[in-house]
This record gives sequence, structure tokens and C-alpha cells, in this order.
Amino acid sequence: MKNIPFKAVAVDMDGTFENDEKQFDHERFEKVLTKLRQRHIHFIVSSGRPLSRLRQDFYEFLDRIDIVADNGSILTKDNQIIVRHVFTYKTGIKLINFIQTNYPYVQIAASGLNNSYLSKKALSNFKNLMHYFYPNACEIGDLINIPTSDSLTKLTLECSAELAHELELKFNQTNPERIHCTTSGFNNIDVMPNGVNKGQGLKYFLRYFNVKPEELIAFGDGLNDQEMIELAGYSYAMKNGHEDLKKIAKYEAPSNNEMGVLQVLESYLD
Repeated sequence: MKNIPFKAVAVDMDGTFENDEKQFDHERFEKVLTKLRQRHIHFIVSSGRPLSRLRQDFYEFLDRIDIVADNGSILTKDNQIIVRHVFTYKTGIKLINFIQTNYPYVQIAASGLNNSYLSKKALSNFKNLMHYFYPNACEIGDLINIPTSDSLTKLTLECSAELAHELELKFNQTNPERIHCTTSGFNNIDVMPNGVNKGQGLKYFLRYFNVKPEELIAFGDGLNDQEMIELAGYSYAMKNGHEDLKKIAKYEAPSNNEMGVLQVLESYLD
């Protein structure tokens, strides 16, 4: 059997594992996943998407993959949540109010453990897109009225990526519970509890599986993939990826529309 230099695979979704039509070749992936498991290689989906969306994306594979969802806020193994990072309720509402007050033009989707939330007043195009990514989303009159029974894991903002640093800095200056802002670089920002990112989520799984970072192969396209690309011994930026990420990655994979991730994995496995 051919010697494979890695023991775990981590893949981003949008712009990486899926094509621009938000699809991937399930039959082809089934063959790749079977070969990986025969070699005891772990497959980890590492995405900014919420868990509810990823469970639909990989419904027939959930017992054979691991998931880092919401950019590292939620980790699942065997389709069970094993790690969760959430804002305290007070901080989550304070953060939403801060954004609504200082950046009223910004559209917000709030991801919670139980449900996701959109404002009924949000722009129609934004709501339509978010209902795809957040299939369990509820529309409420005002996001500051999110139920106290839920815990927020992440906010997704539709705005210039350049706002990420300013937002993080200004909020953290006056709040003891700090936040972390990340962006794919494509007019959106994800806001998570401080210290949460894909790289940290993957570190947890690597420790669990007793796999070294240099034995990880990772694929990404956006700046929110930076930490996992820096972590991996075999790091691939997609051909269609952000130019700044390409400078960090060791290798370049064919584009997402060419199923570049599967192409590279097949080249190692065949």
C-alpha cells in the first residue's frame, strides 16, 4: 500500500470543497473517504458554516467525519457535539446592540446552539442567502430579543472585510469578555468568542487523535482559513483563493470548480 504522509485531512467548504454552485461530487467523495478510512486517516470538515448546515451537507457521511463548525465554536465527533464555545448571554446581546448602534447598515445573522436568528427588518437578499446557510433560522423583530434559553456561538456580518479589525478593537476596549473577528476577505465578517478559530478547533482533534500538526493536510481559500493553513504540515490554498492565503500555504490546489480538493487527495491515494 502506498505510503501516505498525513494522518488527518481538514477542508474548508465554501470556495474550497464545494464548487460555486454549492455542490460537491458525493460519489467521488465516497470513494476518497473509504480509502482514507482504510488507512485510518481522519477527515475533518472545518468551516464557518453552522452545524445545522453542515449536517445537511454531509448527511450520509456524518458517522465517518468530524466537524469544526462556526469557525471553531462547535466541534462534533460521531455527530455529537463534544466542544462548544459560546458568548455569555449578556455579552451576545451587548455585541448585537453595539453593532446595530455603531454600524446600522451592517446586516447580522446570529448563530445559536438551538437556533439561528435574523431580523425581520433585514434586507431580503441577505435573508434569502442566510436561510440557506442557516436552515434553522428564525426571524424575530429585533435581535436583542433572542431567547435567554439559547447561547450564541457566532455572528455573521455582511459588510466590508476591512471593518473586522476596527470592530474587534472598539468592542474589546470596553468589554471584559473579548471577541475575535475573522473574515474570508469577501465582504463578510464572522465574530466569535476570543481565541476561537479553525486552527484551535483542529488542534483539539489532533490531540484527540494523537496526530502531529506536520501530519495534517489542510485546504482553504479565504483569510478565515489562515490559522489552519499555518498549522498544517501540508497546506494547500485553492487556485481561486485569496492571494494573501496563497502566500502562506505551501502548495496550490486546482480550483473549487475543478473539485481541486478531491483531485489532490486522489493523487496521494491512487
